[in-house]
Amino acid sequence: MATNLASLLALRGTVLLADLDPQQSSSHWVKRRSPLLPRLNVVEDAERDFRDYPASDYVVMDAPAGLKKKRLEDMLGEVEVLLVPIGPSLFDLDASQLFLQKLEEIKRYRKGRVRMGVIANRVNARTRGAQHLQSVLSEWNLPVVATLRDSQIYVRAAQCGAGIADMRATENRNELPQWVRILNFVMGDGSGRGT
Repeated sequence: MATNLASLLALRGTVLLADLDPQQSSSHWVKRRSPLLPRLNVVEDAERDFRDYPASDYVVMDAPAGLKKKRLEDMLGEVEVLLVPIGPSLFDLDASQLFLQKLEEIKRYRKGRVRMGVIANRVNARTRGAQHLQSVLSEWNLPVVATLRDSQIYVRAAQCGAGIADMRATENRNELPQWVRILNFVMGDGSGRGT
């Protein structure tokens, strides 16, 4: 999600992608990126302080799911929007529930200073898992911003350091409307909310 959002924002201005995940997947992705695509700057330090990043129009933080509460609290002190991808597997749902409970303990989030949106991720609409995910998200009363399909386009894009916005229109036409919803939510115009 972070790489696709960063590539979409790069069409609007300068982007810094802060790779906070020890796996450094976003950093490896940037290294595969073609110089013909909009440029992205990356910071590859999972332990770095969240302040004093190099100047840019947008900062996208790729954070691991298992951030400790203090680290999550520090990160939320510097962000305006938090996107939480939730997949349809029971493992994803269990981990997401734990994360959301941790999130509720953080004052800045509880006071509404960070807008949180959920992305239903890797969804195959024809499965029971997708139906169960929609039911759970509705039960949890979470703001679902978009639903991303379980599609090979994301695999192909990642292989070449591209994002969904960088792919040809014939390839991304099914996915791009959901990313427009995500972008609208991030930019704060209110039209990003949906199912």
